[in-house]
Amino acid sequence: MTTVICPYCFARGPAHRLRYRCLMTRSGVRGGRQPCSPRRDDAWAEFKGGTAAPQARMRGPVFDVRRTLGPGGNRAACPDCGVLTPVRVCASCHSDLPSDYCDQDSRIIALVGAKATGKSTYVTVLVNELRHRVGTAYRGALAAMGSDTQRRDKEMAAELYDRLHLPGATPPAALGFNEPLLYRLSLPSAGRFGDGSRHTALVFFDAAGEDLGDAAAVDRYTDYLAAADGIILLVDPLQLPAVREELPPGEGPPLPRMETSPQQIAADIAGQLRGHGRRGARGRVSTPLAVALTKTDMVRPLLPPQSPLLRNARHDGGAFDDVDRIAVHEEVRSLLEGWDGGELHRRLDRDFADVSFFGLSALGSPPPATAPADVPKSGPQPVRVEDPLLWLLTRRGLLPVRKAKEGPVGKAKEGLVRKAKEGMTRGGGT
Repeated sequence: MTTVICPYCFARGPAHRLRYRCLMTRSGVRGGRQPCSPRRDDAWAEFKGGTAAPQARMRGPVFDVRRTLGPGGNRAACPDCGVLTPVRVCASCHSDLPSDYCDQDSRIIALVGAKATGKSTYVTVLVNELRHRVGTAYRGALAAMGSDTQRRDKEMAAELYDRLHLPGATPPAALGFNEPLLYRLSLPSAGRFGDGSRHTALVFFDAAGEDLGDAAAVDRYTDYLAAADGIILLVDPLQLPAVREELPPGEGPPLPRMETSPQQIAADIAGQLRGHGRRGARGRVSTPLAVALTKTDMVRPLLPPQSPLLRNARHDGGAFDDVDRIAVHEEVRSLLEGWDGGELHRRLDRDFADVSFFGLSALGSPPPATAPADVPKSGPQPVRVEDPLLWLLTRRGLLPVRKAKEGPVGKAKEGLVRKAKEGMTRGGGT
């Protein structure tokens, strides 16, 4: 049985119990009845809050069915006008759901971080990489679901890749509801009758940095975070005092304003999730957390020449390389320890049961110093943007994992990881 999680209010339920919305179109079915008239949809309007205009409350009637009808199997006939409709809606908030969203299990990925950490840029580049370089490696495909995501997907890609402009800041929740981005990820799945495909709905919700400044603001996103299969916490190294002191002065674009610390954001998120029943062993949150150090291109002078953060993972054989992940984890952990005295790592170790560190660059090089809102003229050349998401997908069994093998080859790989750990420990944040 397929379980559907509403990407808007995060109510959970079986797909066959979703309601339908009438299209209000004329049809010759059942004697050519008159099309339905719009009706007040107070459930949807109340969920939207102040963003719903009075006239917008008038929408197609919502109705229940015991089973789906029609040749497609996913359509139902309106009991009043008889017209078949494919539009399914959430039984709780009455938000319209893309038809293909309801046909596979959902994986909600929570994307959080302080203001100016580059969340919107990260999502745009991540989607592009999943469609091209990473999609090729894993024989996967990614498609936007629903007209809203399809429109925004095109706009985001055009702004970043065609016009070479960085996206604007995500509006805070006080200015209106931030719609999620819905994608269908298709991956190969070997079955009894040959190779098949396995489909997963990915939901990206970009929370504005201003909404993560204190515990009261995080409360707006509690349902979203509690429903998440994994959380990606973006950490901007340029907002860490030690990094700002170490970087060569007068080089690159202006430094961003220092916002809420990642330690505080992590603590607030953990507190909210524990209160929502996501408590695991020893009281730690059970939701996997990927902590990603962003803008590694800006701290390249502080990285050792052999750093794995300077190159993309290879993804040989369409499998996630866990040995490579461990090497990256240890290096980022060591860098952060040198910059904040290990405060973030200790905070996460106390609050979360499953944490991994990553480092990435969405652009590959800094924006022009004279035009900090622009993308480098060469366009985005990302490094390791996919790693946090792929790791979260492995935690749900959606991707194969290549671990260190037993024997001489495996021991050699483990030795390289151990040497990397020791080198990072001696080098600290230099």
